[in-house]
Amino acid sequence: MLAKTVTALDVVSGGRAQLGIGAGWFELEHDSLGYEFGTFTDRFEKLEEALQIILPMLRGETVSLDGERYHVKDAVNSPAPLSKVPVMIGGGGERKTLRMVAQYADESNLICAREDIARKLKALDEHCERLGRDRSQITVSYQTSACIAPTADEAEAELRAYAERNPNAAASRPGSAIVGSPEQVAEKFADLMQTGIDGVTVNAPANGHIPGRVRLLGETLTPVVLHG
Repeated sequence: MLAKTVTALDVVSGGRAQLGIGAGWFELEHDSLGYEFGTFTDRFEKLEEALQIILPMLRGETVSLDGERYHVKDAVNSPAPLSKVPVMIGGGGERKTLRMVAQYADESNLICAREDIARKLKALDEHCERLGRDRSQITVSYQTSACIAPTADEAEAELRAYAERNPNAAASRPGSAIVGSPEQVAEKFADLMQTGIDGVTVNAPANGHIPGRVRLLGETLTPVVLHG
């Protein structure tokens, strides 16, 4: 169903769809929507079998799989996507997630501390070498949160207001978001690009809904590669 949904999106968007997928981590969301959360191992086994079904379907192939988690027989995806749908796997696990990136994906969206980026890139390189994958075929983006406003004081005030409304949100914690004026935020993102990543994905939960903030962010990231 996910492969068909992404294909429909590709068709209606004129060939611009991208699939971002991961093993899942937010137990509350699973529980609230009625999906089994399972163990860490459960979720990664499901992810790998799902990829073995989804990727052939996105290529317009008929696929059968009698797996431990999923079973399909002659699954058909017709009409096929208009073009190749890039697959991005999110996460930072060095043994499982980055191995799956090397084996299946077009993009790795790293979720980790800044100081860990170099180690994650090295782990991805090693998986690619072991699996015979050309590392240059994989784009690496880094997941970030940002709070940007015309001035640093405004940005900090908007982040504080968001933190008061959402005390458990990761983006509201000190140090977890890139905060400031356009010039300050641009400098911090430019510094991130020196770590060897190809681009960034940016969440703006604190103030992305305020008119003008997304425009400011887009202008700020012009010299940086922005994904998503």
